Amino acid sequence: MGIPKNIQAKIAITLNRLLVLSQKLSPEEREKKQIASSYNKIAIQADIRKATVSDTFNAKSVPELSTLIAIIEAMGFTLTDFSKIYDTITENEIKVFLSTSE
Repeated sequence: MGIPKNIQAKIAITLNRLLVLSQKLSPEEREKKQIASSYNKIAIQADIRKATVSDTFNAKSVPELSTLIAIIEAMGFTLTDFSKIYDTITENEIKVFLSTSE
């Protein structure tokens, strides 16, 4: 039995929101804090394949917990930051995400 699609979507939505937050930082601040703000930079920083990052952000797969944490930390966030956003995602947002990603 696989991971329910709504959980995959919530993970992807949360990661995308964190990515937007990291991209709002100035380039100097991102560089100083070594914050990755693109799939490629996240993959390099987290030492994982770019395809894994892309698949996770697009709800094509669910990463192992260690991979998810590596992605979150590569963007300069913590698991707590992730969970705060994850817990706010509504069923409607999941439906919209899933309808646009298919």
